[in-house]
Amino acid sequence: MFQERRIYPRIPCNVNAELETADGRMVDVQIVNISRSGFYVEGADDLSDLQPPEGLGATEVWLHFGLQTSALHCHCRIIYKRRNAADSIGLGLHIISTDESALHSIDHFVTAHLN
Repeated sequence: MFQERRIYPRIPCNVNAELETADGRMVDVQIVNISRSGFYVEGADDLSDLQPPEGLGATEVWLHFGLQTSALHCHCRIIYKRRNAADSIGLGLHIISTDESALHSIDHFVTAHLN
């Protein structure tokens, strides 16, 4: 039987966001699930080229989105990439850094939407 190993609860959602790449490119994505430690986002095929440079560590991005009345900006590391369909890519993102008010907003959003 599958045992949940996540430290923080993860909830499904449908939140518009922008993903900012290291070279400054902005890509529209949809946050499909959210937790205090990270996100799963989906976007178009223009996410397919997001990979770490040869011989370097993980790819890092910024995720910009809004919850309730707050604009949030999270510095994230891409943990995994999955092709969902010919024109859809999913990314698992882990939060590296953000401000305390953003974490509070995420916590409040997740808690409000649990079951």
